[in-house]
Amino acid sequence: MFSSRLSLLSLYSRRAAIHNSASCSYRPNESSAGSSNTSRPLFKSFAERLGSSSSSSGGRQAPLPSKFPSGATATPRSRPPMLSGKVLLQQKIQERIKERLDKVRKEESGGQERAARDEEIKSAIITLISEEGVVLGAHPLAKVLHEMDRAQNTLVLVDPQQDPPACRVFSRKLIYERERLARKQRKAAPKQPRPQTIVLSESIGVHDLQIKINRAQEMLAKGKRVTMVVESKGRQRSSEKRAEVGASIMKQLAQHASVCAPPVLEPNSWSVALQGKAVASPAQ
Repeated sequence: MFSSRLSLLSLYSRRAAIHNSASCSYRPNESSAGSSNTSRPLFKSFAERLGSSSSSSGGRQAPLPSKFPSGATATPRSRPPMLSGKVLLQQKIQERIKERLDKVRKEESGGQERAARDEEIKSAIITLISEEGVVLGAHPLAKVLHEMDRAQNTLVLVDPQQDPPACRVFSRKLIYERERLARKQRKAAPKQPRPQTIVLSESIGVHDLQIKINRAQEMLAKGKRVTMVVESKGRQRSSEKRAEVGASIMKQLAQHASVCAPPVLEPNSWSVALQGKAVASPAQ
């Protein structure tokens, strides 16, 4: 009975020793120099580390390093203003109106760029020329536009290469009459027909060749200019074959057109330009 109790006591003592050895403490080696017999925890808690850092800085937490230099202040980032749908729609309408005006002005000037006028002039200082053609010297553009009768006259850039650029005063009525006369002349001028091109292969069949020739005859009968092109496709290229097909085309179209220029023979093609003879429609 006594021996069983002694064995249980030894078992409990052994478990206690194992538990104490597994705790978060350690004992330094006494044989090492400067060692002490006092035990200290292996890991420090977050509160202990925070307290030690505060005590080292005089009881206050050390400030974090700033990304701004000394004396500089952080300014809030400015964002672009948000535009409403109505404002965006108005801006889009203004852009379309400007594009339309530019297109109309270009058409009025016969496809040429219209000279800058009034606020369209970019230079702040200009060489002013009166309506009679007298050079009045250099003047600020804003002052000239302010003192000029804008209802009757307009300022036109006549020589942008001069320094300062030369601008002349013109009567609005005179400019309107000139533009109206130019539009009338352009409308009265005969329109040049757009040249048509028909491309065919040198190995084309008889039936397909006849279809191409019939199409060319229809265009030439309307007085149009037609360019016939015979191309070589593939590895088999023969300049004699292209010239033979071209001669056949010219022979069949001789009654409907006149040759504008001699045929052009290139390494991979043969071409000729034909001007059609307009056929008058029979009287009703």
